[in-house]
Amino acid sequence: MVALAPFLAIFGIKRVSKFRRRWTERKRLVIQSSWAALLSAHGNDRMATGSKIFRKLFTGDTAVLRLFPFRHQARTLFVSAPFKLHAKLFVDTMTELIANLHDLEKVERDVRELGKRHLTYGVQPAHFDAMGEALIAVLDESCHHPSDEVTLDKEERDAWLGFWGFIAKETQRGRKGIIASNPGSRRASEDGKPRAKGGMSAA
Repeated sequence: MVALAPFLAIFGIKRVSKFRRRWTERKRLVIQSSWAALLSAHGNDRMATGSKIFRKLFTGDTAVLRLFPFRHQARTLFVSAPFKLHAKLFVDTMTELIANLHDLEKVERDVRELGKRHLTYGVQPAHFDAMGEALIAVLDESCHHPSDEVTLDKEERDAWLGFWGFIAKETQRGRKGIIASNPGSRRASEDGKPRAKGGMSAA
């Protein structure tokens, strides 16, 4: 398939992603209100919120722990300062992205920058799938609906699945941009081994 972006750029035309074409004001409000509900359920404590998400992640996929700088602190993992800080940074990042959902072009740029950083950590697409599952599971547990007890309703779930899919896709685009400009970085991306201090933070 011929890439259209270079040709569109000649005429000053920006290619709009499928996600952006299908994005609505209602979806923005749904994402923002359910995220606010999640934070409120944890006393607006971002560290506590992030810790619950990462607990869910590591419980569901223990292999993903090796991507993180605190991977050798298994016995004290959930009370360690590095874990708590990382959990808070994830929530900080998500909060900023969600606050900017009125400007999807900016969110795309920010997420692609995250993708560039995560390349050196050995993060793979499957890791984002696991993170998305953990995030939505915690949202499920924290967003209360009287008719459903503790679960997201269909509208919220669909909005979140679309939003996280967008984050994962744009992150991959950021990674691919780095690989294209620096082919030697492909090995760090493909072998799944962390190459630098840090770890998966948001997307």
